[in-house]
Amino acid sequence: MGWIQFEPDAEKRKKFMEDYFEIVLAGYRFRSQILSNFMENIIDAFEVMRNNSEEPECDEELSYRIKCIEDDNPYMGFFP
Repeated sequence: MGWIQFEPDAEKRKKFMEDYFEIVLAGYRFRSQILSNFMENIIDAFEVMRNNSEEPECDEELSYRIKCIEDDNPYMGFFP
């Protein structure tokens, strides 16, 4: 939050934080260069759970994909 927390105008604070988040996210994407299929597979897994009215669960396959992102390792396709 920093100094912006003292801005009395809520819209200015919101705009600042939205801009800040976009800059941080762009930097993260540039540095990590996550392949789109990583994120698609992870999002798809949770979407399937939601569509089947299942509680979100992180099984071995999903844990592996998330770990690959965290460790900046390329996904080698150990799971189908």
